[in-house]
Amino acid sequence: MRPGVVRSHVMNVKGCNVTLLGTVKGLSSERDLVRSTVKMAEPERICIHIGREEMKGLAAVVDGEVENTYLSSYERIYAKKLSVFGEVQVPPPSIVEALRISRDLDIDCIPLDLDEESYSSSYTDLIGPLTMINQSLRLKRINRRKFRSGSAEDFVKEWDRVVNRARGFRKLEVLREEHMASEIASSCKGLKRVLCVLELERLEGVKRELGRIA
Repeated sequence: MRPGVVRSHVMNVKGCNVTLLGTVKGLSSERDLVRSTVKMAEPERICIHIGREEMKGLAAVVDGEVENTYLSSYERIYAKKLSVFGEVQVPPPSIVEALRISRDLDIDCIPLDLDEESYSSSYTDLIGPLTMINQSLRLKRINRRKFRSGSAEDFVKEWDRVVNRARGFRKLEVLREEHMASEIASSCKGLKRVLCVLELERLEGVKRELGRIA
């Protein structure tokens, strides 16, 4: 972890202490960060930055029912670029560890992100055909791009800026942040401590949106 990079925030949401943890998706060393944060936060529930269908897939991988995970072209390039900073694994070790720990502690682990139907509908509404074509054509340029980041934390934020440069994609990420913040607020009811494992690049946005509705 690079010194000076904010990786977590603790917020009071309706009387519940919510720890928002920003993780580098795919980096193997993030397991240690999740474990140490769990020890500190002592959560009664863990929430993770994926949707309902992805949660089922993650559980299947953890249970050994599925061995191979499909990666899109963008995800393969992301993994290759990120590997400069350490070992990369799929599914992301941060959420694999979060699910395993929740089982060990016998606490709920719940998904925060949009489900597939909601995501697809929002994608269609926000991203026009021309933007979709341009995004596909940019794939080779992004693969050739020399990222200047000196750390994994800086890389994921630079990657986010590059990949979501088009307005429609930025709006879609804001929509995800709003949805996750709403789900976090709902998950706090009746609890004193909740841990949310998020993508680092979405951390500040989720924090901002949660502050508005808390």
